Amino acid sequence: MSANISTLRTNAATLLDTIPALRKIYDYIPDTAPPTPCAIVGNVTVDFDDAMQRGLDAYEFDVLAVVSRMSERSGQDELDALLAGTGAGSIKTALEAGTPTRTLNGAVSTLRVTRATPISVTMGGVEFFAYRYEVSAYA
Repeated sequence: MSANISTLRTNAATLLDTIPALRKIYDYIPDTAPPTPCAIVGNVTVDFDDAMQRGLDAYEFDVLAVVSRMSERSGQDELDALLAGTGAGSIKTALEAGTPTRTLNGAVSTLRVTRATPISVTMGGVEFFAYRYEVSAYA
């Protein structure tokens, strides 16, 4: 099974859209400063032929959770809620949900959110608080 990249990105965005705290979900990287809090599904890296004869491809992509300008104190609290390992507000829980679970609603065979790293992101000349979630998937 080889994943359709557009479907992978769209399905990830659909699952992230279940998080009530996020105002906007992007399945592409916007070219202007987005309304916050938001999530952005980043570009996908593909390692072909992890198993012989097209048996398995590996996919890696990032999800950016962007919450507020760096000057706002509430930003860290918003990021902490999204960082939870479980629950309705968790990025990890949302991405690993779906039907069947851990498949991005059937776009991949399996996936795992492996890491979340605090970062700052500059968009449209504005610096934002954010977390970069690393996601590994296989199809």
